[in-house]
Formats: sequence, structure tokens, C-alpha cells
Amino acid sequence: MCGVARAAIVLAAGASQRMGSPKALLAWQGTTLLGYVLRQLRIARVEHVVVVLGLAHEQISRSVADLAGAQVTLNLDEASGRSGSIRIGASAVPDGVSRVLVQSVDQPCSAAVVEALYTTEGSVAVPTFEGRRGHPVCFNASLLAELRQVSEASQGLRAVVRRHASELVEVPVTEAAVNWNLNDPAAYAQAHRSI
Repeated sequence: MCGVARAAIVLAAGASQRMGSPKALLAWQGTTLLGYVLRQLRIARVEHVVVVLGLAHEQISRSVADLAGAQVTLNLDEASGRSGSIRIGASAVPDGVSRVLVQSVDQPCSAAVVEALYTTEGSVAVPTFEGRRGHPVCFNASLLAELRQVSEASQGLRAVVRRHASELVEVPVTEAAVNWNLNDPAAYAQAHRSI
């Protein structure tokens, strides 16, 4: 099974252009999206949490008390995209962890889903709901070097998952949230109504 130390990279550096305000600060289950994600990771006993923030980092840091205890890193180059944030986050993850979860702030899921991903064998663990693959994605730490090198040009995280398709384990879960992408106000409103 897995070793002891678990790590997570929470991606919260996006410009949130379609949403119109930082997604990390959207209300979610009595806190914010970022607060909820961090709380679920703590419930799932994740020891090393790296949060990648962008240009709104000061506003988010002031507003999300749950950031205490997490390691905050910055991606101030919006042009580097999601891959840039993954590289920055993966570089901050200490060597010696057993598995690394990569989760976007607008992809909230419960600690139960997180726990299921960490305790699954295989180099890559992906949750599925009703047969459809979702997120977050959990990687064996042996792939940390690859996460530290992803780029938009090489299709980022998808390329890593593709390269290790034969070692990928699908983890069926009962939460539709693993298939959500809260990219705009309509998607957020629909998801918020369903919780």
C-alpha cells in the first residue's frame, strides 16, 4: 500500500475570467471553495498541502483562514497556465512523500473521495462517477519528477496520465462532484444548488 506521507497540490492561481471573481473565494458549504478543499484534505490526513495562488494572492490570503498550515506558492505568470502552476506546486512538494494529489480549487470533492484515491494501488488513480472519469487525480510519488516538468505545449497533466495509462486505476465513487468544472457563474450556481 501507500507510504505514510501524503501530499496535495491545490491549483488556485487562475484568473477566473469567466467567473468574474476569484473562484477560491466563492461560498461553499459554510466556507469558501478553497477553505472547503483544504478542510477535506485535512480530514483525509494529507500532511503536505501546497496551494498555488496567482495575482489575487493577497486578497485570498487575507480571506481564507484555512490557509494556515498549508504552504503557499505563487504563479504570477498567467500565461504559463495550469501547467505552470502544477510545475510550481510539484517543485514545492518534498521528496519522500508516497502519493501526490493534484486538485483544482473549482473541483471540490469530499474527504472520502480523497481517501479512496490515496489508498488505491497504481501509478495514477482517477475517480469515476457513473463510468465517467473525473478529478482530482492522484499520482504515485515516483511521477513527481514528471509533474515538475509538465507544460501546456505537451498537454500538461493529460500527457502524464496518458504515458502511464497501463498503470492507471479507476476508482468508482458516488459523488457527481468529481465530474464538475465550476468555470462560470451558471455552473457554480447549478453545483451550489445540488449540495
